[in-house]
Amino acid sequence: MAMITRAEAARALGVTKEAVYAAVKTGRLTTKTGVDGRVLVNSETMRDEWARNTQKRVGIGPKQPGPGAERPVLRPFSERQGSRDRLGRTEEGIPEYDESRARTEHLKAELLELERKQKEGLLVKAEEIEAKWVEIVTLARTKILGIPTKAKQRIPDLDTDAITVLDDIVRETLEDLAGEAEEED
Repeated sequence: MAMITRAEAARALGVTKEAVYAAVKTGRLTTKTGVDGRVLVNSETMRDEWARNTQKRVGIGPKQPGPGAERPVLRPFSERQGSRDRLGRTEEGIPEYDESRARTEHLKAELLELERKQKEGLLVKAEEIEAKWVEIVTLARTKILGIPTKAKQRIPDLDTDAITVLDDIVRETLEDLAGEAEEED
């Protein structure tokens, strides 16, 4: 079994490296990991797998628009170049390059700002907060349920009926709190 790299497989199949990478990623080509950690393709079975698992492309060139679809008329470069509104939209609704670039840079800056705030401890993930609150509420519930037992230890004169009533009051209060929390959701 001769194992070759994905790039060598692409050359042997006469396709792009990206096509082979996509085939490996989607499971259309089986691979093995070499000793050095590289992903390798079996050169003996790859052609059969490729033929069996890859759809043939019908026709050459770009796809034609479907019935009723009209291709937008693109403005000549000279018209776009002379435009005063460089950040405006073109007639097709596709943003100009400068506008797209500005949006991308703005979003990158926002992500970096969020990352900075998170590292400074000003932002915390919602999952972490929820987990901490579950821990706090569970601990509080456990401590509150222990009130009747502590009362019996500290006030030895309390009879069993009084402890039972106290336990019922505590449980009823906890159930009321749980019911109010469910209504808010």
